[in-house]
Amino acid sequence: MANWLSTKSVAEKYGIPKEQIREWIRLRYLTCSSIGTEPYEDNDPLIDTDELDKALEFNSLKSYPDDTMMERVRKEHLNWLYQEKARLEKINDDLLEINYHHTQREVELEENFEKIMNYTNEILALHKKIMKDYENMMLEKGGVWPFLCHLFVTKKKKSLI
Repeated sequence: MANWLSTKSVAEKYGIPKEQIREWIRLRYLTCSSIGTEPYEDNDPLIDTDELDKALEFNSLKSYPDDTMMERVRKEHLNWLYQEKARLEKINDDLLEINYHHTQREVELEENFEKIMNYTNEILALHKKIMKDYENMMLEKGGVWPFLCHLFVTKKKKSLI
């Protein structure tokens, strides 16, 4: 048995705009009736709610088995998500490029650090040699003055040769 309600009552009950209901009537998706006038000429015809329920159920999205794990999104939102994904991929590519440059700079700094360590080791070896020469000179001649003379005078003579 049909349950007949006015367009206004159906719009309030189902939360569907009256214009949408009129369009469905025009497309003959819904059965309507009118008292005393032609149903398709009436501004507020009576609508069969049983048939409306069937139409709404038929046009609704059916549940799939994986709906507990997936969420459906509207096409506009999906397009926005694709645009956002493209934007974030661009940012990711830029960050990877920056990371590559920083890695190259780090390799260069490590090489320079190795050079500095080698120079430091050479300086320490020279310092050790100077201290050993100083100890030998102190034992042989017994003073600082002969050591300093030996250090600066002999080096100049060797460099002149």
